Amino acid sequence: MSSLRLSLVLLSLGLVPLVGHAQTTVVESPPPVNAVWVEKNIEFTYMGFTSFYSCDGLRDKLRWVLEEIGARPGFKVTVVGCINTGPDRMPHARITAAMPRPATPELLAELAKEASQRDQAAPPISQFPARTRQVEFKDDPLDHIEDGDCELVEQLRDNVFIPLGARVVEDHMSCTPKQLNLGGVRLTIEVLEPVPEKK
Repeated sequence: MSSLRLSLVLLSLGLVPLVGHAQTTVVESPPPVNAVWVEKNIEFTYMGFTSFYSCDGLRDKLRWVLEEIGARPGFKVTVVGCINTGPDRMPHARITAAMPRPATPELLAELAKEASQRDQAAPPISQFPARTRQVEFKDDPLDHIEDGDCELVEQLRDNVFIPLGARVVEDHMSCTPKQLNLGGVRLTIEVLEPVPEKK
């Protein structure tokens, strides 16, 4: 099958491959749901045995990953406790980011309670239609995620993706301490994204 024909088939199925290590797929079912933005403050400390990052390097990786998974623009990543400009043994980052979450009655009640505790005149929580999207992370030496990022992606899965509301769909991570594993990064997560407005 020619590449053009294959691309047309994938497009007809709603599957749009991206060049690089991360592939995103819009899942056409179930239908869109009402969602709200939910912001989280996350303290993330990277502890690796194979690869080490400078604080600036970790910050840049985290910013790129948050964009990939669809965090609301304006998220913040702040690195703290850096003792040098080179690789750090345990770089630490403070993340403030929001992701869409299904607007269940329980979640709306929780958000309303939190808002009332901060400000009694808080405006109603705005809802919007959202659809499911899958993001697949794979290592690629020519792209943002490499073999040496295996432990980082593994820790992001547990300490960032899940707390932000992502659901792990496929987990074939294979990280071996102090070794670079070719193909060790294989992770697919499912998130919500706002449905684009019709023009």
